[in-house]
Amino acid sequence: MFQPARRIWANNLDDPAGSTLKGTGYSPPLDLSQVSTVFFSVVVGDPPADMFQGATLVVSLRVQDAGGTWLPVAFLEPYEHQASLPGHWQHAPVHSHVSVGLFLPDSHNRNAPTIPMVLPPTAQIRWDARRRGKNPGDWRPAPFGRTVISLYGR
Repeated sequence: MFQPARRIWANNLDDPAGSTLKGTGYSPPLDLSQVSTVFFSVVVGDPPADMFQGATLVVSLRVQDAGGTWLPVAFLEPYEHQASLPGHWQHAPVHSHVSVGLFLPDSHNRNAPTIPMVLPPTAQIRWDARRRGKNPGDWRPAPFGRTVISLYGR
């Protein structure tokens, strides 16, 4: 019998409404030694005003190999397939999620992306909230407000 899922980490423990992500940030190292599957998600409630003029948010789940190298295994880009902000975005924030591990939902469901793999014992979450600068290759921090990143496992 499966144990209930438990929260491994979330960035909004001090504020349930979420926090503002700006620039690059990291979670502390996360212990996955007692889980075989994780659910990883990001929800954005307040994107930058110039969202579709070069702002981008990428949140990744990284695992650590035996040599100490952080390897990205899942990327969440909540605005990747949005042509414009939905008119009801304040009531239904844009989100992205993935399940990673051994025991996964049906992988043929496009709305439930999965990555089958054995989970190493240590993980970390990284986020990059930025916008294009005036020059090619120039990136600057961009604020993504009321953002919640969550990692649950069982």
